Amino acid sequence: MGFTTVPDRLRAAGGKARAKAARFGEADCAEAVGRIGVAVKGGKAAGAAGHCQESLSTTFAQWCSSVRAFGEHLGVAADRFGKGDRSAAGIFPEAPTVTGPR
Repeated sequence: MGFTTVPDRLRAAGGKARAKAARFGEADCAEAVGRIGVAVKGGKAAGAAGHCQESLSTTFAQWCSSVRAFGEHLGVAADRFGKGDRSAAGIFPEAPTVTGPR
């Protein structure tokens, strides 16, 4: 049992991850939570909404950063797999064959 690594697919997946992280990073998902605090002024909910907004904003930014880094790492992995394949290609002058005992 084994696996096959396709560097171009890793690279493509990394590109998609970076693109999604950039796109989502432009969104202010926490802004809607902040509006709750404005809508319920004066109560404990306003403070809680503000705290929730800050927490969501920080967590979402960290998530986007992690996804961006993951995409970059997929690209590096693709390069290393490709380099390994090219290095290994010259080891055998012809396709190896294995025969059992006769």
